[in-house]
This record gives sequence, structure tokens and C-alpha cells, in this order.
Amino acid sequence: MNDYLKNNPFDGTRYTGVRENIARFFSGRKDWEGKCVIDLSCGEGVTTFILRQLGATVTPYELIPDWSKLEDKPLYADVQKVLPIEDESVDMVVLQEVIEHLPNQLLTLQEAYRILKPGGELFITTPSRSSLQSRLSYLVFESEHLRSTPWSFIDGVWGKNDQGEKYFGHLWLIGIQQLNTLGKVAGFTRTEAHMTEWGKTSAVFMVLFYPFIFLLSLRAFYRDVRKSPREGDYYKEKVAQFRLNVSPRVLLSKYAFVSLFK
Repeated sequence: MNDYLKNNPFDGTRYTGVRENIARFFSGRKDWEGKCVIDLSCGEGVTTFILRQLGATVTPYELIPDWSKLEDKPLYADVQKVLPIEDESVDMVVLQEVIEHLPNQLLTLQEAYRILKPGGELFITTPSRSSLQSRLSYLVFESEHLRSTPWSFIDGVWGKNDQGEKYFGHLWLIGIQQLNTLGKVAGFTRTEAHMTEWGKTSAVFMVLFYPFIFLLSLRAFYRDVRKSPREGDYYKEKVAQFRLNVSPRVLLSKYAFVSLFK
């Protein structure tokens, strides 16, 4: 395994969590050479570093550029505003662990769509609101994890930059169905969910509850489409929703890795 996959180049420790999954997923793709990528809200810059090592041309942007540990500091951009990037100029936009922080998620998706070339990809990672573990957490206390309460007013603001622009916590967690729908509203034509490492709690619940989830999802699907022509757009959209709702990739994955295609 290459050094950039084994070790975190910023602090010398092994990649864990989302970083480990990102490194594994991106290194498994062979389409990076010559690809123009925008890393929005790049944070420390680990993903930019990984993609550059894989051959992509990456431009990082960040609301607070001083957070970055890259040799070249990111350009400034607020993903809640119009981006300083030309229309249809990039092959991929990476939005890693960002969308759950944004009060206006649709605007960000629309801006990503605007700057992507036809056929381009918006790659999003976010805490999985749609995994079985997360669904139980929401049932118990509308929280992100069973081990914690929901984000509150006090801990919901993580920081702000010199202009007073605030950086929020996970106040706007989003599930795969809502992300799919917002993507379609923004103009994207297709949603693809990717597999990450399994959540242990989700795996247990999968064995116990999957037959009920599948049957109830199937029942809801047929109730929605019983009067809809099978060649119509509504029927096709409901088929896509059903597939996402019963997908093991969605239900088991500890993290939500989703591609929206222009």
C-alpha cells in the first residue's frame, strides 16, 4: 500500500474513520489522471493531498483557509454563496463532511451543478442519516448517535472566521432520500450510493429487521405507483427511491458516500 494510504501526512498517524474510507475508495478508482477536481471546504486538506497523489489536478477551497495544512493555502470560498468558479469548468466537486453543516443545502448543490462539466460528478460524504443505526438513534432521541443527544444551540456553532461568518455543527443532517431529491431539484440526473465500512449496530439490525423494511418499502412503493404508467417519470423516480431505501449499501454503511451525476 502506498505511503499516502498508510499514513496521515499531516500528523503521522494512520487514517481512521472517514479519512480511511476516503483513501480506500478513491484509491480503488482509476480515472484520476488529468481530472480537474474542486475540493470544497477542504479543512486540513487531506483529501486534496490524496487526490493529487492519485494524479488528479485539485484546487482546494475553504471558508477558513488557515485551517489547512497544505503547502499551498486553499482559496477562499463560502459554500453558502455563489462560488468564484466558472460555469462547466471542472470534472468533479468533492464535498466531504460539509453538507450536514449547511442551512442552505440546495444552493450549494445548485452551485456544484453549475461549475461541473456535463457528465461531471459531485461526490458527497456525510454522516449516514439513513443507516439502520442512525434510524434507531433518530427514533430514540432524534440524535446522530445512540451515545449522544442532538446538537444543541450551545454546541451547534463550531467557530467563525474574521468576517464573522459562522461554521456550524451537524445541525442539518440529511438522509439519502432527501439528498437524492435535492440533487434532482438542483439538476442532477442520477444518484449513486457507495459502500463504506459496515456499522456493527446496523449489521445486527439488518439481520433482525431487513425483511420488514423490504416488505413495508415495497408496499409503500406499490401504493404510490398503482395508478402511474410504468414508462412515466414518476414511476421511474419511485423505483429509484425504493432501491435506495432497501439498499444494503445505504442501510449498512457507517458513512454516507454519495455521487450525484450531472
